[in-house]
Amino acid sequence: MREHKHMAYFIYTEVTLKLGKMPEYAAMMRELAPYMALNGWTLIQALQPVTGDFSKLIHVWELAEFADVERGLAACAAPEGQAILAPMADLVAAESITIMARTDYI
Repeated sequence: MREHKHMAYFIYTEVTLKLGKMPEYAAMMRELAPYMALNGWTLIQALQPVTGDFSKLIHVWELAEFADVERGLAACAAPEGQAILAPMADLVAAESITIMARTDYI
């Protein structure tokens, strides 16, 4: 078992895009990722399929502490966050968000 110096939390998101919306979604994420990093959420993985359902995306955000969950959600609700996220309804068919922590076996 590897020792971790501090407890990190992760936000795991599964996004289902509407057909043909990847270019606009990618443009939005290029704005959102640095904005969220200022608010405690660091995007460490953004994955798209090579095979399978091409409408699905996975993001993994790293948070230094649990309080960053609320901090990031508040940032999304702030005027600047709302401006960045404005296109979401036209781009995303579904999104699930899960708060996770590391296992003790890696």
